[in-house]
Amino acid sequence: MDFTDFDTAIDKLPRRRVGFYPTPFHALPNLSAAYGINLFMKREDLAGPSAISGSKMRLAEFILGRAVEDGVTHVITQGAYLTNSGLQFAAACLSARITPILVLTRNVTQHGELGEFRGNYLLNRTMGVETHVINVTGNTWDAAEQAARIADTIANRKAELEAQGHKVLVVGAGGAHPDGFIAHALTFREMLQQSHAAGVDLDFAYHTIGTGTALPGMLAAKLSLGHPVKFRSISVLRYNDGDWMNPGVIVERTKAVLGTLGAPVPHDATIRAEIDIDQRFIGEDYAVASPESSAAIRELARAEGVFVGPAYTGKGLAGLLDHARSGRIPAGSNVAFLHTGDIGNLFEIPQVVGHITA
Repeated sequence: MDFTDFDTAIDKLPRRRVGFYPTPFHALPNLSAAYGINLFMKREDLAGPSAISGSKMRLAEFILGRAVEDGVTHVITQGAYLTNSGLQFAAACLSARITPILVLTRNVTQHGELGEFRGNYLLNRTMGVETHVINVTGNTWDAAEQAARIADTIANRKAELEAQGHKVLVVGAGGAHPDGFIAHALTFREMLQQSHAAGVDLDFAYHTIGTGTALPGMLAAKLSLGHPVKFRSISVLRYNDGDWMNPGVIVERTKAVLGTLGAPVPHDATIRAEIDIDQRFIGEDYAVASPESSAAIRELARAEGVFVGPAYTGKGLAGLLDHARSGRIPAGSNVAFLHTGDIGNLFEIPQVVGHITA
């Protein structure tokens, strides 16, 4: 598949443009010198429309493109109370004149009862977004009873709105929806153009993986365009076979994107061989700071004046830097880090933020 066929396939899809693309791609010269690699950053955190953004805005553009065509009036999505995805979907919905509703969970055993509004939750309330906060203990993807409470809340609110004559779209946690998985094929397409303009051919592309909405599109773009780059995913939650999120989910989503592109779909084993997920940087738990992520946030900020967040991108960067120190990234390699957002969580509670000023 060539770039023309690739672009034509994507241009046919409904899309409600909200973000500012292509997002920047730039070198990190000081960290590159420190680690003996050529390190670049793809800035999905600068996607817009506000200063605090991220990779979910691309998903929202394609999901809302279809929603606008279908006459959707309300979008309900879910996540943790500090969700980056929920914030970005809310902003995109408002831009498209669709009413956003967020069903959020707060792990009270880790973060306590919701008191003052901070970080992403503060921004959601500033935008006037309808929010429903459900107190939980532990992670919702491990507890069927808690997941059922969330599903019931969504179903009940959806039924209320539909009884009033509204049309409601429900989008899964992290923006997981079939219309959105193709979005990050464009991210990789941009990375190829931008790295070529910088005079480099990428050897590795690193990113943080959670709800699995970025990797399928990027991996489908790599396979359809025939690029040899190796993706490395640093996880913020467990990613083993049998877990809520697992490599098999990524395979199925990648196949769906390839089908949308009109590209050949290889055997499952071929796609699975491309998936490389490192689970060693989750730390104590999801949305709990780790010493490694806090150190990575400080190191990037003090070397380059760039910030990543504590819940997601800090852990992803910690994994990349560990791979560089240990030699898993060979010296002289051309490496891109996908900055997917998460900056609002730097203004969260200490359990989330960690000791970044140490």
